[in-house]
Amino acid sequence: MTRTVSAPPAVPASTGPTSQIRLTLLILSALTIMAGATIAPALPAMQAHFSGVPNAGLLVKLALTIVGLAIALSAPLSGILADRFGRRPVLIGSLLLYAVGGASGLIVSSIGELLLGRVVLGLAVAGTMTATGALVNDLFSGQARGRFLSQQAAFNGFGGAVLLPLGGVLAATGWRAPFALYLIALLLLPLVLRLPRGMPGVQVAASADEKPNWGMIGLVYALALLYMVAFYLMPAQGPFLLRFLGVTPAATGLVLGGFTLVAAITSLTYSRLAGRFDARRVAALGFLLLGAGWVIVSQAGTLGGVVPGLLVGGLGSGLVFPNLYAWLADITPAAWRGRVTAGMSSAVFLGQFLSPLVLTSPAARPALGYTWGALMAGVVGALLLAYSFFGQREPEDAETTSQHVDLGLDG
Repeated sequence: MTRTVSAPPAVPASTGPTSQIRLTLLILSALTIMAGATIAPALPAMQAHFSGVPNAGLLVKLALTIVGLAIALSAPLSGILADRFGRRPVLIGSLLLYAVGGASGLIVSSIGELLLGRVVLGLAVAGTMTATGALVNDLFSGQARGRFLSQQAAFNGFGGAVLLPLGGVLAATGWRAPFALYLIALLLLPLVLRLPRGMPGVQVAASADEKPNWGMIGLVYALALLYMVAFYLMPAQGPFLLRFLGVTPAATGLVLGGFTLVAAITSLTYSRLAGRFDARRVAALGFLLLGAGWVIVSQAGTLGGVVPGLLVGGLGSGLVFPNLYAWLADITPAAWRGRVTAGMSSAVFLGQFLSPLVLTSPAARPALGYTWGALMAGVVGALLLAYSFFGQREPEDAETTSQHVDLGLDG
């Protein structure tokens, strides 16, 4: 039985989001990678500062990845709030928390306080990532959505290519300095206030056949988690590997930035072809390339040996994420966008948190984790490729069975 809820007339799809809205969404998405990229080059210096604390090495790595755990646990609540109250209110509150939690590293005096600030940052990223993702799905559909998601992934990569070297330069002056970059979130508030409020779920026509396909959604979640476990080897353990090879913090930032730059260029190039290929096969190719890149890194004995592995891995990274997000959006009913996007956020950042725990490397062999990461990425890529040929066909875009909704473009 179908229940319809009256709503103001929808904005004609032909108008599309304005350039300002598109740019704001791109910048907001970059805050996610900024959460870790900003301080990654400072991790060795941070570890030296807290060297007197038991298990300082692990705790410092957790300062980077505990953000992921906080996101994984809190994203479902962010999704519920975004579906109930709209995307913009969640974004405003999240930006304020982002500045407070992120910049707390400027003043904390203990590693416990540092970790607490990172948890607050995680709550903020959960809200930002979930509300932004849901708003993208509100505003775009079909191939246009796939193209924008690829552009979004590219923008994240370009952001990382800038933030990682910048973080490295700041880390050379002191481990606290990179934390000042988180205050940038406050500058985005005027832009966010001009965004569409977003679509509360009650404005959607609800029917029995709009229930999500949780089996397929669960598969996408699992792929995102496994991808992040393998991908996050570089920001979480790359600085320690590069220090073992004698690379300075500033150079480390440049190397890590180059990795994200390659991923960005790959995503930007693929955006022109988004929606034309089976998302499963493109994601499989991305996993296989990432695995091949980590094989090269694991065998490298110098910086010159690491760089080719980062280039190959970056090619793979630029393919996986936009495809997984487009795949997920295509199978998500409109009324569930906030909650399903929140689940994706949880999967992504749970993988980020687990990465240094599952693929840990001893200090004397900092490249060992890349060996296991390469094996995992290769197996997942091969299985996904086989599924694309022999498994069931992907379901049609969920939007073809749902009605247009008001996006609140007038605030």
